[in-house]
Amino acid sequence: MARKPGLLMAQLLNRFIWFDAALQKSLDLRGHGGVRRLESMCMVYVHAGIRRPSELARLLGVTRQSVNTALRGLEAKGLVYLESDPEDARCKLVRFAPEGASMRQEALGIVMALEAALEENLGRKAVDDLARLVSADWGEAPVIGNARQERKKKSA
Repeated sequence: MARKPGLLMAQLLNRFIWFDAALQKSLDLRGHGGVRRLESMCMVYVHAGIRRPSELARLLGVTRQSVNTALRGLEAKGLVYLESDPEDARCKLVRFAPEGASMRQEALGIVMALEAALEENLGRKAVDDLARLVSADWGEAPVIGNARQERKKKSA
């Protein structure tokens, strides 16, 4: 099937939503429901080692206030806690709460099962290629100006 230009961004977002919706429904089925999408996204990044709320906000493309609201929700659910940053007392660091360990373990098992389902549906090579492509260094996100702006730069 030929790729339709201009849809890649929407397709990537749809596939993320596929993963997140499957994870949320599976957690609900197991009695661990009630985690919103932004909370789930924060958990994924904390699992990847991102601990500063300001960095979470930057990576997720949302305000620090939105991340703080999500983290307070996760804290109320016993999934994370915020501690003082030993390097900067004005800042907090996110840590996983021990009482949420069983839910995190189940979530990891679900994600691994979803990846296995992808392999079954698409083939191992396709999933390996996908993992390689999305983990590759794409460089800095370019800012694309218009032709008028380019002409202005050249004439200046």
